Amino acid sequence: MKNNHFALIMAGGQGTRFWPWSTSEKPKQFLSVVGEEPLITQTYRRLLKFIAKKNIFVIADGKYLPAVRACLPGFPGSNFIAEPAPRNTAPALMQANIFLSKINPEAHLLVVPADHFIAKEDLFAKQLTSALTYAQNRCVITAGIKPSEPHTGYGYIQFSEKQTSKKDLPGFFSIEQFREKPDRVTAARYMKMGNYYWNSGMFVYKLAFFKEFLKIYAPYYHRQYAMLEKTAGNAKHFAKIYKSIKPESIDYALMEKLKEAVMFKAAFSWNDVGSWSSVYEMNEKNRQKNVCRGRALAIDTRNSLLFSTIDKPMAVIGLDKVAVINTENGILIAPISQLQQVKQVIALLNKENP
Repeated sequence: MKNNHFALIMAGGQGTRFWPWSTSEKPKQFLSVVGEEPLITQTYRRLLKFIAKKNIFVIADGKYLPAVRACLPGFPGSNFIAEPAPRNTAPALMQANIFLSKINPEAHLLVVPADHFIAKEDLFAKQLTSALTYAQNRCVITAGIKPSEPHTGYGYIQFSEKQTSKKDLPGFFSIEQFREKPDRVTAARYMKMGNYYWNSGMFVYKLAFFKEFLKIYAPYYHRQYAMLEKTAGNAKHFAKIYKSIKPESIDYALMEKLKEAVMFKAAFSWNDVGSWSSVYEMNEKNRQKNVCRGRALAIDTRNSLLFSTIDKPMAVIGLDKVAVINTENGILIAPISQLQQVKQVIALLNKENP
């Protein structure tokens, strides 16, 4: 484990696609959506295999610190970076860059979401260690995931099949373009072409290079960065500036413009656990191909997700390919194929309770 290898877990997501189990107070990264442990616990444990504990940080809204500590017993408060307000990933990574540069300005940083599922963790550790070493080059690295289907819910990375010229560290490819979430026909064409991979949302870079890239490709955010850096010692002023920054993802703010973007082909299995349908896909199924959790009773029901956190029994009769989610916060019933529409429920609830 190298002293200049750092990791940042982004844990500020609201988890709206997992209503009614996930709420703004306890979003999906703090829930055991897949497996027995909360997703953030799995993420942290995975990083400990190749990053020193003192070099692993979490960034999220300050209100989530108790949830982080509940999921990561003994996690030091000094390694928690509290966002003054939700502003998406570009401002969050700017804040983290300023914070971590004071600890080690020469650090190479791995940024990972708190709520992804990774299998083959030894391969993950090996490839990301290689990426952290490669970050000595002036670039931002991401993991590309080979598509298993023409998925329309992911962004795609178009990359050059010619590897970069760093012979001591092979396996890295120049990114030609980031592509928006495509329609199904386009996604099928991407799969056939072979040089389009899913965008994993993980990034590796040297802290100093990140600041340089903002100056070149994202001047608005570089100006905000400079103002934040000047007020980093004054929490009140820092928060005021931070809250005024335009929310934006790092993909739109920087990555889509970056000429120095590099990709490696992930050898590990990856899932962004993006909706309830992921829970059905990834969990163990019984003989009727149902995924059942809690006091769920299935009669003449197949290919379904039956999920309950309530002590009372929940019975489902004569249904196929449905999800029935029963929690203290509400009940959700939908065809598994339409679970992506849960966000519309949140919008309707927000109208009821503005």
